[in-house]
Amino acid sequence: MRPQPLLLLSGLALLLSVPPAQADLAFVLTPALRSGAGSNEFFFTGTLSNTSLTDTLYLNDVQFDFIAGAASYLAADTNAFFANVPGILLPFETYSDVVFGITIDPTTPPGQYFGSVTVQGGTNIFAATNLASPTFEVSLPPAALGIVPAGTNVVISWASPPGGFELQKNSDLATTSWLTVTNLPAFTNGQNQVRLSGTNSSLFFRLKYP
Repeated sequence: MRPQPLLLLSGLALLLSVPPAQADLAFVLTPALRSGAGSNEFFFTGTLSNTSLTDTLYLNDVQFDFIAGAASYLAADTNAFFANVPGILLPFETYSDVVFGITIDPTTPPGQYFGSVTVQGGTNIFAATNLASPTFEVSLPPAALGIVPAGTNVVISWASPPGGFELQKNSDLATTSWLTVTNLPAFTNGQNQVRLSGTNSSLFFRLKYP
């Protein structure tokens, strides 16, 4: 009969080795990709969920990591996070709305840019644990030209960002005699605009990226 206390003690040790329940954050961006030209800021929506049934979760900070060349052109608007996202999620509570914004430099070349957003917090107001880190993507397709008459002139426009394009002209598509238009573009409402005097001759235009 003496082995019985040993069995009780081993059972007690097993119970003590079980870690306490921890609150957790589920963070899904909907969608994780924003695409378009002519916008200097994209807002990302998402769903934040406290997956714990017992612990209140404090969302105390947000950090961003831009991958490779994205750091040269993208920046985080952290005010969007703190203005919209509640600082506390009750057990099993969910928040769905705008989560953060990303600003785009007008000179950003066309392409795909990636980053991640990390929400920090935990089960107390001073916690700074990394709770969730979904990735996001900003896509800037090549710009397209638009041409509209304006009295005796024509206005040629293209969206920015993306940036870094040169406007070129050619009077004969059978040649490679493309010349850079020297008129400086004016920037308004996400558009580069060049105003040219109308002529009776045909001209063709294109955008060239160096």
